[in-house]
Amino acid sequence: MSDGNYEKIKRMVESQKEKYGWEFIFIGANIDAISTAARFGIDADRAANYHADGEGTRLNYEAVSNVVSELRASRPITDSWKAKIDKDFENRSKKKKK
Repeated sequence: MSDGNYEKIKRMVESQKEKYGWEFIFIGANIDAISTAARFGIDADRAANYHADGEGTRLNYEAVSNVVSELRASRPITDSWKAKIDKDFENRSKKKKK
């Protein structure tokens, strides 16, 4: 994707956040999800790296389900929304490096 496309998407994301109060989360595997999310205008606290396997995907669905439930109840996304994904990613990344 060209830098111009990232900038266009970033402007759209920022517009929706400001104009309508939208929330965005970004979950990515086999990339640096934090820096990629930043290119789209999504803060690090709303981005997570995960392992693209059954367990990692299960944790993603659980986290996204919880986020959607909170938002539908007019509650904000908590800072811990991605805690299980982060813990799993860190623990299994350490094991792979050994």
